[in-house]
Amino acid sequence: MTVNAYFSFLSSVISAFLYRCSFCLIHASGDFLWSPSTQGIILAAYFYGYVCTQVVGGRFAEVFGGKWVLGLSILIASFLTLGTPIAADIGVAAIVVVRVMMGMIHGVCMPTAFALFGHWAPVEEKSTLIALCVIGDNIGTIITMPLTGIVGIVWFFFWFFLAYNRPSDHPRISRIEIDYIQKGQIQFAEEQKLPVPWKKVLTSMPVWTVAIVSFCSTWGFITLLTKLPTYLEVVLHVPIQKNGLVNSLVYASICITLFVSSYLSDYLRSNKHMNSTKVRKGFEFFALVGPALCTGLIPAARCDRISVIALLTLAMAFLGFSGGGHVSIVADMAPHHSASIFGFVNTVGCAAGIISPMAAGFLLDNAHASVEQWSIVYYISSVFYLLGAIMFTIWGSAERQSWAQSSYSDKLLSVPYLQSEKLPSIANSDSEKKYGSIP
Repeated sequence: MTVNAYFSFLSSVISAFLYRCSFCLIHASGDFLWSPSTQGIILAAYFYGYVCTQVVGGRFAEVFGGKWVLGLSILIASFLTLGTPIAADIGVAAIVVVRVMMGMIHGVCMPTAFALFGHWAPVEEKSTLIALCVIGDNIGTIITMPLTGIVGIVWFFFWFFLAYNRPSDHPRISRIEIDYIQKGQIQFAEEQKLPVPWKKVLTSMPVWTVAIVSFCSTWGFITLLTKLPTYLEVVLHVPIQKNGLVNSLVYASICITLFVSSYLSDYLRSNKHMNSTKVRKGFEFFALVGPALCTGLIPAARCDRISVIALLTLAMAFLGFSGGGHVSIVADMAPHHSASIFGFVNTVGCAAGIISPMAAGFLLDNAHASVEQWSIVYYISSVFYLLGAIMFTIWGSAERQSWAQSSYSDKLLSVPYLQSEKLPSIANSDSEKKYGSIP
């Protein structure tokens, strides 16, 4: 990966980290004695707004570029994060409104990342870079901190001066870097601005398959994200001092497998020339069947701390295999409009973020410490995981869709001196004129 491409990727990872930190701040301990159902409503409020701006954010990034869309979303959300404690003091209604607004602002982040990676990610590294961005999302879950709002504001100023929509806009990038990034890419800078064929998108079985799989996967993930701290404290009686450590262990496991699976999927497709659909289906099978089995076995372990924590950790580790599965498949299916279509897919997926916390909250309201009630929550997640695995195995496809073809963009970039197996060393090309620099 080139230096400038690395910065673009790193900025996206940090932005994902910041918006997940903002999401998790609601778990901070304090004096608010909210019932499980009330907590479910507050947690779900974030997703009320989140699902509303996915498609709009992706389309804006495709047409106008992702720099300002992503940058301003993090900046505004950082101010809202700083105002969250005030809203909590005012009351439940106030914090619900703030979290709806925060969800709307954050809703543009991931689709915008897809638009940026469409320009900055080399083809053979795209799955890996997208997965690393998702890892930033999970790191935010592990390292939640009260200074998130301030960090987000500081991040924005770095983003403002150092980030660019596409390589050709960067004043300090070399021609070799640009050629490396664009080697094998379909030229779609202008095609991104073409109208999205929504009628064909909304009648595409592969698109709906990814959307439903995203819903099934998100159901289990959000249930765990929002209820794990309570489960550890109330059912397993894990001391509050160790609660955060166990949480971190669970989410660290998904970070590791996200990276490994995405890297392996890129390697198998680019170096071993394996069929993309078979690779995606293989990884997704483990990503959904694994958590289904693990969550289904948790009720059998009952209050055995070690067994339950091991199963939870293993479930998240399996879920991380989606990095080689459905997480980046939209970029394979429709590279020109991956941001908009990912926005639609993520909208459907994140609807689970609205329903699952409330469903779990109402199920647990009357028997908060009952293992039997918690068993129902885990069984529901297991069923959704299995449903997603079956659908993706039957109807999943990583092939470029017919409606995603472009009459004048199917020619790949031809870079003669990059046809060799080894690229010239950028470090040893000081004499190379910087693209966009002043002679």
